[in-house]
Amino acid sequence: MSVNNELINMLRAVIQEEIQSVRQDVRVVVQEELKPVRQELRQVNTRLDTLEAGQTELRKDVQELRAGQHGINERLTTLETGQHGINERLTTLETGQHGINERLTTLETGQHGINERLTTLETGQQELRKGQVAIEAAVNDLRAVNRRTHKEVFSHLKAIWDDIKLLSSQEEKAIR
Repeated sequence: MSVNNELINMLRAVIQEEIQSVRQDVRVVVQEELKPVRQELRQVNTRLDTLEAGQTELRKDVQELRAGQHGINERLTTLETGQHGINERLTTLETGQHGINERLTTLETGQHGINERLTTLETGQQELRKGQVAIEAAVNDLRAVNRRTHKEVFSHLKAIWDDIKLLSSQEEKAIR
């Protein structure tokens, strides 16, 4: 009996060594298979970081544009208030009418310049919106790639797990 027990123990030890060797080989294969996936994920993460930094910069620029637009609106309000005051002066001061007309022409020229600047700001704002749409599309594309990559990785892991289960069941059969 003790000879049989020793043989059984020796067989178990040999089988466990073989299983350990197979497990090590499987780990090496899995690590090698995952290297390209990890590299792709690093690249995707780098691109996402770049996109997020760009989006933060765009938000900052939009805030600056809004602040500038607010300042322009305040300046326009100030100009409109000044123009109203000029109109009141025109009705009360007949002798200074010529000087006031020259000042009004100057204000209109300034207002034209402001309108041109507003048009430029609106154009820039539209371009920023287009850029944001493009960034959002790129982020969506990256998310789709990331989902596909995860599916592939989990598919490979499932296959490896199935192989391990198959090896384990074969090991149990061999022990019996």
